[in-house]
Amino acid sequence: MSALPEFPRLQFPDGLDTEGFLARYWQRRPLLMRQALPGFENPLPADELAGLACEPDVEARIILERAEQGQWQVQHGPFDARRFAVLPPSHWTLLVQDVDKQLPELGVLLDRFDFLPRWRIDDLMVSYAEDQSSVGPHVDDYDVFLIQAEGHRRWRIGLDPEAPLELIPDLELRILKQFQADQEWLLAPGDILYLPPGVPHWGVAEGPCQTWSVGFRAPAWRELADDWLAQIADRFTPQGRWRDQRSAPPADAAELDQQTLLSLRAAIESGVARAAPDDFAAWLGSWLTEPKLNLELVPYEPPWPEAQVISSLQEAGHFERDGRSRLLFTRPTDGGKQAALFANGQQYRLPAPLLPLLSYLANHHRLELDDVSPWLANPSASRLIAALFNAGHYAMPAER
Repeated sequence: MSALPEFPRLQFPDGLDTEGFLARYWQRRPLLMRQALPGFENPLPADELAGLACEPDVEARIILERAEQGQWQVQHGPFDARRFAVLPPSHWTLLVQDVDKQLPELGVLLDRFDFLPRWRIDDLMVSYAEDQSSVGPHVDDYDVFLIQAEGHRRWRIGLDPEAPLELIPDLELRILKQFQADQEWLLAPGDILYLPPGVPHWGVAEGPCQTWSVGFRAPAWRELADDWLAQIADRFTPQGRWRDQRSAPPADAAELDQQTLLSLRAAIESGVARAAPDDFAAWLGSWLTEPKLNLELVPYEPPWPEAQVISSLQEAGHFERDGRSRLLFTRPTDGGKQAALFANGQQYRLPAPLLPLLSYLANHHRLELDDVSPWLANPSASRLIAALFNAGHYAMPAER
């Protein structure tokens, strides 16, 4: 990519702003936004996207469609470049996940959605489709903004809440067996279609096209509970084993009596009661920033001394943040004196006065010397920057 793209600001339809969107549409109903990114020019040519799909640490799929037979075949990357030379002239789609992490210069686009919590944003998926290609009618469990980046795609959506959602059996893709469209639009570059969870939709390319999908995380309650309760079991549940301290024989040896039930339940639930709000925040921040296996950072080996990191920042003027870096922070709670930064599953505890620095780090793609220099005299701040650098979150400009 020869130059950093400059993405236009997101524009809602006339008479609608971010507050109106959140109140009337977010997680409620679809919204077509014509020229939401006016003048959008696609900075990612199809051959570069195909090259990305050939990289070993990139999650990519090719979907071959035989819709007349009700069949969609999925092939998983990484691909050999020769694979693209033998694809048919139509009815196939290339999907590449986490493009924002592989090409951080494109991840800047996600800043256009900063009216939503950053932890909710999952990834930027880019799809290239030849004429008449699609991935079939389907339903997502999460919010998505479908950005038309190049060419044209016709989207059809179903709005009947009673519509059947039965899937075609024996397919790797979750494709609806029946689909009835209630509305349809042809999207051009710069147009965006927002879809809340649970809306059946089907996009078909009209000529070669590229669509960027900004997907949002929607953790399942069971997924959250499984991990949090595992933490409870490991860290807060009483050690040892059950001890029967009765002083009299049971009325009926085969009965699971109430005293036993209450005692066992109380011991287990005591672990939940012992976990403080800070414990929950520490677990959740780490859990939400934990990267996929293919998106783990590469730490510096051997690590640079703190003084060398800071002097390198002062010499270069800025550090580039890796696209795979995921940062969130929490404020002190209940009058506490420490804030926390969560970085790809790791937690850093810092004095509360450094909260503005944590916010800066989590919200910016570059670490500018001019912006952070007031904090460098603070030992906690310089240690944090060095630790993040050595963990792979930042690099010298020439290294990216």
